[in-house]
Amino acid sequence: MKLAVGDMVVYGTHGIGRIRARETQVVLGTKREVVVLELSDGLTATLPVERAQEQLRPILTETDMRRVKQVLKNDSELSSDPWLSRRRDVLAKLTAGDPAQLAEIVSDGAQRERALQAKGGKTQLSPGEREIFVQARRLLAEEIALSRGIEQEAADAWIDEQLSRRA
Repeated sequence: MKLAVGDMVVYGTHGIGRIRARETQVVLGTKREVVVLELSDGLTATLPVERAQEQLRPILTETDMRRVKQVLKNDSELSSDPWLSRRRDVLAKLTAGDPAQLAEIVSDGAQRERALQAKGGKTQLSPGEREIFVQARRLLAEEIALSRGIEQEAADAWIDEQLSRRA
């Protein structure tokens, strides 16, 4: 990836950002080329180019969209492990920021909520699991909206539509 000024990129759990500058800075006494990233929530991150190459990725492509659609449409076999046992794996998917892995988190969360509602009683995920589910959905919707040139509400509606078409 070129990491040119003005490029839109995704930075793991932080979401979408625009490369605002590439400059040379002194880092721990050594001159290094860095990328200054302006994130959608107003946060600015400065990363050495090597680290930026590892942690930033381009906005999702049509191929990525097809993978996301497939993940959202298909129920997967849910782990019966309690949330605290699954938490580390889910956080790793969230941190990686891969759109298909974000879709897995969204799909699993929606599937678990449906299962809870079918049993009666508790109708929502635990607060910790719900927070990660909501964050993954927000990140995925923001990226879909940007890649498709639509409003985030329309991207949320598209996600809901895929989830309702479950196999």
